[in-house]
Amino acid sequence: MIGREFSIVSIYEFSIKTSSRELRMFGNKLESIKQMNQMRVRMKKVEKDLMALSFEAKSKNDLVTCISDGKLNIKDILIEDELLAKNDKKLLQKSIKQAVTRSLELAQNAAEERMSEFRGMMGME
Repeated sequence: MIGREFSIVSIYEFSIKTSSRELRMFGNKLESIKQMNQMRVRMKKVEKDLMALSFEAKSKNDLVTCISDGKLNIKDILIEDELLAKNDKKLLQKSIKQAVTRSLELAQNAAEERMSEFRGMMGME
């Protein structure tokens, strides 16, 4: 009789250990889901913050200014009358490209800096 009671107790203990192991695994998965949701909320906030930022850059000759936001959208391009008076199409094109490129580089660098925290959280550093 004692041997039989021992085996019933052993089976019960085994089932409790198995259940607690499964609960821990479930808890870990649940915690991961919570962390992912928190990260998603923070990412949306960073994206919103980036949209509010403005990046201004000028061409080398200071005759064209480009303004972009943190999502790499061009918001405005300002051309000085002096450049238009020169009536030089190639200079105008070159100046626009320089200003746009610089503005987008500033925006992209800021976005990468802000998003770098998420790479660390996802183990991508």
